Amino acid sequence: MRKTYLAAILAGLTLSGAALAQQTATEAPTQAAATTQQSAVDLSDANLLKFSVAMDSIQKVGAEYESKFQAAETPEQAQQVQQEAQAEMVKAVEAAGLTADEYNAIAQQAQQDEALRNKILAMAKTPASNKG
Repeated sequence: MRKTYLAAILAGLTLSGAALAQQTATEAPTQAAATTQQSAVDLSDANLLKFSVAMDSIQKVGAEYESKFQAAETPEQAQQVQQEAQAEMVKAVEAAGLTADEYNAIAQQAQQDEALRNKILAMAKTPASNKG
């Protein structure tokens, strides 16, 4: 079950990170820019907790919009649903106290750093009443 949970979290990081990157960036960052962004990210416990809260919210938004996306009858409708979901994801990140860029930077760092990923997963397992 732990592996399933980890896989779900990583999928959420990848999907939500990609969605937010698409929402906030007009072009893909170069590897050098991504590296600079990652090294400048604040990985304090406070920001990681905000990230964990945002990640939970993004997963809920994704689940909410998944059926709407699948029900779309045309590519245009599907794109509209995707844009709405992305806007809601950005709102969720901002409500947690991070910018979309900060969220994306932490997500990218977590994909590359197992210790950081495990720390975030541990925070995600804490009861919601202890978050933010």
